[in-house]
Amino acid sequence: MHPRLMLTGESIVDLGAMEDLYAEWDALAVACALPQMSPAWVLAWWRALAPDGAAPRVVAVRDAGRLVGLAPFFVEPGRGGRVDYRLPGIELAVRLAPLALPGREWHVAETVAHVLARADPRPDAIALEGTPLASHWPAALCARWPGPVRAIAWQYALYGCPTVSLRAPSYEAWLEGKSASFRRETRRHRRAFLAEGGSVRMSTRATLSDDIAAFVRLHTARWQSLGASNLVARGERMPAMLEDVGESLVAQGRFRLMMLEIDGEPVSAHLALAAGGEVLFVNTGWDERFARLSPSSVNMLYALEHAFACGDRRVDLGLGEQAYKQRVADGDDPVAWVLIATPGRRLALTLLRSAPLLARYAVRDAATRALSAEQAQRLRAARRRLSGGAG
Repeated sequence: MHPRLMLTGESIVDLGAMEDLYAEWDALAVACALPQMSPAWVLAWWRALAPDGAAPRVVAVRDAGRLVGLAPFFVEPGRGGRVDYRLPGIELAVRLAPLALPGREWHVAETVAHVLARADPRPDAIALEGTPLASHWPAALCARWPGPVRAIAWQYALYGCPTVSLRAPSYEAWLEGKSASFRRETRRHRRAFLAEGGSVRMSTRATLSDDIAAFVRLHTARWQSLGASNLVARGERMPAMLEDVGESLVAQGRFRLMMLEIDGEPVSAHLALAAGGEVLFVNTGWDERFARLSPSSVNMLYALEHAFACGDRRVDLGLGEQAYKQRVADGDDPVAWVLIATPGRRLALTLLRSAPLLARYAVRDAATRALSAEQAQRLRAARRRLSGGAG
């Protein structure tokens, strides 16, 4: 039998039914190496950060009872008069995508498309925000949308995500492959940190609450001079979400909050998620009083060393191609923002209401190409200060 003919799709519209899928869902996130699409992360987002009025529109795809795909969409009716289906968590991290068992991606996408075409409310647009550029999902959903007319996709933004391959047998072996100046600087910073009474540890279930509070405090203080941060903007909901995730994943070593302390005082906190050999750096915070010790860089390299020790395959340094990431990275795996307009009687209206968004990004990208990196950074900082927008 053709593999796609064996698949069945189910629409899930309440959190309780989503929670019932936890074990199968988590196994799928691990198989796909997408840590931020794990049920621990997504369900915690629902409990702490979901917008008012948001409703689950999850598609579960099974093959003879086995979960082989999951698209954990939510819907926000009335977004600019458009019914958008989105994936949770873009405020916090990128590399968002539906899940499909490796080798079954296009067949799963076809089943998802058929379920979405019958959904209530039916999506006018599907927003794939921060999805891997190499992902099959935009093309597959368009090509396999049921009916004589295909859905239409626009990629309206693209950002680099530097990566580090962990092919070397150890952290020390990896470090030996870097330039002599990089090695000297790295070792000098670590020695200086340790000489000040510094110590490093990974958060545990026993220290989780205090460590998350320190992480949020350090991150908030760091961003006071930079504008605004998505994490800071969520207020008390952010530590609540992180504690929720940590309670589920810290014992498995998949919620990695690495703490740098000097004489017992936290001076840097670095948060990462892990699944299936992939480590995603989420965010960091550090105390500017200790800037001379480069605590953020020291912490990042301790996190890399830990990933080597865990046998991980790759570290994703997160959104943005900043110089400090480029010095460490040996690859880049970009993420894209894609809007898919579904065919139907509302297509023309969807296109009309999407035009300002697409035009705004087109103008911004053109301006960015015309500016130097330093000028673009100053422009972004000024825009954040004026608008109070998230960083």
